[in-house]
Order: sequence, then structure tokens, then C-alpha cells
Amino acid sequence: MRDTVAASAAVAVVVLLVAAVSGQLTLGVGLGAGLVIGSLNGRLVAALVARDTPFVMGSVVRMAILSAVAVLAAVMLGTPAYAVLLGVGAAQLLMVGASIRQGLRV
Repeated sequence: MRDTVAASAAVAVVVLLVAAVSGQLTLGVGLGAGLVIGSLNGRLVAALVARDTPFVMGSVVRMAILSAVAVLAAVMLGTPAYAVLLGVGAAQLLMVGASIRQGLRV
């Protein structure tokens, strides 16, 4: 999980810098916020597994929480909601990459 959070934070910084240079700071803030929000998905999975939550119910609750937080962040930051949700999706891809990397180490 640390790899996902670190990678998401690093990518968020790069996205913010590129967005600022290209004049699309609002979009960059949304993507960066989504990356940070999405990086918390691993912790949510671990918490739900520890509580023996059924897989489908846990997935629905997790998706609802992440989506609600992403939309709330978009409203609070004044960024397009799609940018934040794309950032959440990108964080999921980073989590898959980190999981594959960790699996190959073992």
C-alpha cells in the first residue's frame, strides 16, 4: 500500500507541474486530488477484509465512498468532477502496477 500512496503522490506532483506549465491548473488540481483519493482504496480494502465484509458488499461500499469523496473534492476545489474521477481511476492503475511489482518480487 505504501508503494501506491507514494507513486500516486509523485504522479500528482508531476501532473500539477505539467498542468501549471500548460495553463490547465484547474484540471491538474482535479487529477492530483483524484490520485490522492484513489490511493486510499488499498486501505479501504484492507479495512473491509479485516471486518470479514462480503466481497460484493465491500466493493459497492468502497466504490460509493470513493465516488462521493471525489465528487465532494471536485465541488470544494472548483475542478471538473471528471478530472477527479479520472485521477481516482489512474490511482487504481498505479495500485495494480504496484501489486504486480510486489508479486514479482516474491
